[in-house]
Amino acid sequence: MTNLLLRLYIAGPSATSRRAEQNLRRLRDVAKARDGLAVEIIDVLKNPELAEQAAIIATPTLALEHPVRPRRIIGDLSDVERVLDFLGIESEGTRA
Repeated sequence: MTNLLLRLYIAGPSATSRRAEQNLRRLRDVAKARDGLAVEIIDVLKNPELAEQAAIIATPTLALEHPVRPRRIIGDLSDVERVLDFLGIESEGTRA
């Protein structure tokens, strides 16, 4: 997979937001197509209009921006392998 956009919506510097950011970095590190992954972190307290446009109702929320199958996950992304599987992104540990 290439050219995937992941947007993480957080609410300020809370412990949950920081944990989600750390887990997103881990997710990107283990993704096979990490060079094809673009990541944006959006603080909804600083940019509420972006959260409203995306219809974000809870944070942290990870959004996979895809024209055919967009996906969203709410939470701190602690189960990295499960998140990758849900998003349809192969990890380095996955065998073909």
